[in-house]
Amino acid sequence: MEVVGVGPNPRRFLTLEALRRIERADLLVGSESMFRELDGLRVEVELDLSEKELVTWNGSVRDVLEEVAPRGPVVLARGDPMYMGVGRLATALFEDVEVVPGVSSLQALMARFGRGFHEVERHVNLHSRQEVKKVIDFVREGYTTAVLFGKVRPSELVDELKRSGVRVDVLAGERLWYGDERLVRDLDGLRELSPFTVAVLRRKS
Repeated sequence: MEVVGVGPNPRRFLTLEALRRIERADLLVGSESMFRELDGLRVEVELDLSEKELVTWNGSVRDVLEEVAPRGPVVLARGDPMYMGVGRLATALFEDVEVVPGVSSLQALMARFGRGFHEVERHVNLHSRQEVKKVIDFVREGYTTAVLFGKVRPSELVDELKRSGVRVDVLAGERLWYGDERLVRDLDGLRELSPFTVAVLRRKS
């Protein structure tokens, strides 16, 4: 199995090594939106997915990985596979996994604001409301905290932060490095963003 990072926007951040892995693959696993973006992409070679078997994430990620693993797929990951991504799960489940890194959404966000991603001290993937308390606790304790949104929307986190009384500085972005990208620096702006958002929060000094 190979897990290949394609960056937040494959048409800008797909590496030549990732391109080669995708081009030679017989079986690809990824989202429908990712396949649409990659099909017909021409950099060093023109990618033609028409003769490849494509498997989308129908069902749990773990179930899909376990089903396709014996067939040696190339698994496509948004951003970097090892930053809260499918690469972490794949390497935990299977022995023979090769990871091809990509540009993470956190790197892409911090670059937009001229900042380094090394400044971030804590990381939370908001898959459940239980993780919201973790974010608030980290920020209250003074840790610069990166948040990837999932089942919890940005507006829900903003409401909880305001109820907590913790004052925060915000760097956040939605659909990073696409034409309709949105960048915000405050909680009111963060409230309006979709779940396709990454944010970095820090307690105001």
